[in-house]
Amino acid sequence: MEPQPRRRWAWALAGLVVLLVTLAAIRGDAPRTVVVADGAISPLPAAEETAIPPDADALPYTEIDPSGGEILEVCEWDYCVVHDEIGLERISEFLYEISLSEARTIANQVVDDWGVSPVSVTSTVIPGETGGYYDPNIGLITLDEPVIAWSLIHELAHHIVTEQDPSGVDGHGPEFLSTLESLAGGA
Repeated sequence: MEPQPRRRWAWALAGLVVLLVTLAAIRGDAPRTVVVADGAISPLPAAEETAIPPDADALPYTEIDPSGGEILEVCEWDYCVVHDEIGLERISEFLYEISLSEARTIANQVVDDWGVSPVSVTSTVIPGETGGYYDPNIGLITLDEPVIAWSLIHELAHHIVTEQDPSGVDGHGPEFLSTLESLAGGA
């Protein structure tokens, strides 16, 4: 007895899905250093060549005190609030380089999961200590080179908050912190 036409469709569809997933993996469409699921980003162990060495210069918002050699927290108050809320341990899990292509793939998956409009992602050398910035007027995230995963997550939080409530955006306020924590796989 021949299989019914519906079952052929199911098998053909399943084969197509497997083929597309395989091609996406071969082409590199899936992020290589993170997993994006249900709107949260979880880090994978970074390859040694892309990881930032664990020294004081790699830590966000810190520098060595020249008088005593201790690490000082030096940041504008709102960045310190972000740092304290999320925690250095969680932030440091994302302190590694990613390619611009991977940053765009992550951003696309995140905006789909959060149900907000797409955002463009680009990179350039940004003078100073800024890791990136978000322009809500044109929906553009610009990241410093080399691109650091944490900078992308931070700017994606700005995009999501702006998209969800354009009139109530408060820099690094409670909505931003909650969104950032959710993006970074927190509560």
